[in-house]
Amino acid sequence: MIPLNKDEYIRKSLSKLFYSISLNKKNLDFKNIRVFCASKISKVFSDVDLIFKGSEYLPYESNSIFIYNHLNNHQFYTVGNNFQITLDSHFISSNILYKYYNSPGNRVVRCSLPHEKSHQDYYSKFNYIRVFAQNFIPVGTNYKQIKNFNRNFYDQSKKSLENGEGIIVSPEGFSLDTNNSPGDFKLGVFKLAAMVKPQPKIVPIVNVNFESLISNGNFKCEIKQPFKMSDHGIYSPDDIKISSFVKDFNKKYKSWVNDLSIEDLNFESEIKKLLIKSKNVSKTENQIIFYGSSTIRLWVNLKKDFPSFNVLNFGFGGALISSLSKYFKSIFENLNPSVLVLYMGGNDLTRFDSYDVIVSKQLKFIEKIGSIFPNTTIINFSIKPSFERLSKIPTIKKINKKMSQESRKNKKFIQIDFFEKFFENNKLCKKYFLQDGLHLSLKGYQILQNEIFSFLKNSYLK
Repeated sequence: MIPLNKDEYIRKSLSKLFYSISLNKKNLDFKNIRVFCASKISKVFSDVDLIFKGSEYLPYESNSIFIYNHLNNHQFYTVGNNFQITLDSHFISSNILYKYYNSPGNRVVRCSLPHEKSHQDYYSKFNYIRVFAQNFIPVGTNYKQIKNFNRNFYDQSKKSLENGEGIIVSPEGFSLDTNNSPGDFKLGVFKLAAMVKPQPKIVPIVNVNFESLISNGNFKCEIKQPFKMSDHGIYSPDDIKISSFVKDFNKKYKSWVNDLSIEDLNFESEIKKLLIKSKNVSKTENQIIFYGSSTIRLWVNLKKDFPSFNVLNFGFGGALISSLSKYFKSIFENLNPSVLVLYMGGNDLTRFDSYDVIVSKQLKFIEKIGSIFPNTTIINFSIKPSFERLSKIPTIKKINKKMSQESRKNKKFIQIDFFEKFFENNKLCKKYFLQDGLHLSLKGYQILQNEIFSFLKNSYLK
């Protein structure tokens, strides 16, 4: 656990990491240096309050280009001779690439200035792709020299991508604070993405408040939907459309930063959308409403999976049992569910709630629903296993078993347990999950669909 003074703890941890890498007493090669750094940074962030969204968008392809808006560091985290280990870029390489792809990736880092000994001592150990960056040009370096040197960016990046390695790069080439982020995007990384065959995916990563003290507890990071340049009709780095695309994309990125910066932890933005949606739903008969966390929200083929039924999706990401209960009356005020399908409890595990607490919260919520809709059949999905929560599997099993027992006491409450269906040869199977190892793939949703379809067909609406 982090001591009371989080900021001092972080600074000391970063300082220790800096000297370990700079001195490199174990003579590690650059690949092991990258892994060593990623593992230590992961530990730094393990006890930090941070909003992280959008992992469901991570592509399966590790050789993707991960772009981000680069933010300043807080001066308090200076570790040596005015040098700072940038928190946002290190977070991406450790808590995204290393965590989900088992490789920290290859970063694009600016060249050190002659007087920046600490910067040089640190980054020289990583063998990263180096470029000259705006406002960091050595005196006497002319434009031609800069252009010739930076051309290596393309060759080195292409080689990394061909080797299955992810590239981490900020299109700005410099850092700003959140309110002014991002700066104007350069064309280079987008030309790279159009140049490589087959085209790699570009994965936008939005950062907010990394220039603040960690003790403020407001760091935010969101992964947006990946794309290829060909998705926008661009197949060559010489395409004249690149310039206008980057300009428009830059504006969109600014809106993403702004949206994330004002978003809070209370789901207000998603709830507003659901309230509007519920008001536009007529009180038809035989509504089958799916309500719960992202397992419900991301069920994009829900209507396709249940073509014979009047299904509605009212899921919202990150939902806890308490938040599902809190917003239930207002969301369902205009709804008339014959069947209510729930998924809940998975996110409560991340708050270290005990087995007893989670079971109690589920049962109280089910009781609340029954008091509002006494004629509604409640179907509760078991909590699914996942690679992200492997350590929680014993607790998940206990919760699911207890909820199954409780369902036998209430004719209007049905527990559907699909837990074991995600295992093959006693091992959790990757094909049922997205790259993040948490959210379900189409094959994963097929399991849920199969489990509930037969019940609906035989017991309810025909």
